[in-house]
Amino acid sequence: MSADPLDLFKRLAGETDEDDGKDYPGTVAPKNRGTIHVPATHQWLESLPSQEYSVNGITKRFYTIGSLARALNRKPGTVRSWEAKGWIPPASFRTPSPKSEQIPGKAVKGRRLYSEAQLVFLVEAALEYAIDDPNSPNWKGFKKHIADNYPTH
Repeated sequence: MSADPLDLFKRLAGETDEDDGKDYPGTVAPKNRGTIHVPATHQWLESLPSQEYSVNGITKRFYTIGSLARALNRKPGTVRSWEAKGWIPPASFRTPSPKSEQIPGKAVKGRRLYSEAQLVFLVEAALEYAIDDPNSPNWKGFKKHIADNYPTH
């Protein structure tokens, strides 16, 4: 038996003496944590669902609000909230409108679409201004950067 009583607790928790790089106790990672995709080579875009639409005769790749939310490690409702608060501009593109009213009394609109440039810009801005860091996010800098530099295409 070891002379250190804490060794017993390490064995019970499944921990070993080696540092495995985890920043949480136990063996199951927290569900409310995650990281924003690192856009070093933009290969992470391939993992996001996308659609192609023709704009002025040019075929372009677009991403839905769900894809943007996944890239930002947020929920689509959060991205809609940021748009409603004016923190990010409204989506520049939308899918074709449905032919009939979907929700009584609500305006008929298509789904929000973001171009590849817009999605990459928002993810890079979130990384640059540490939006994913609960201790020191720079929301003021993020909002100013978005207002000054957001791509419209």
